[in-house]
Amino acid sequence: MAGAILLAGCSGPRVVFVPSTDAPVRAGPGMRGRVYVWTGAAWELSRNRVPVPEGFYIWDAADPAPAPTRAADM
Repeated sequence: MAGAILLAGCSGPRVVFVPSTDAPVRAGPGMRGRVYVWTGAAWELSRNRVPVPEGFYIWDAADPAPAPTRAADM
């Protein structure tokens, strides 16, 4: 199932976001936003907006985040 619907336009495609757990999206250029940070016990939303590197994968918040790993366990 697609995570975004593309609509034709004069200056490139217009995208309408449709949340879907089976179709992650990737961050585009110049994206900024608040992010969740693992505190060791829970995910906490940042107070400030940060740059999100182009190409980062973004998945549905309802989809469980991957379990954090410790470097010592690797």
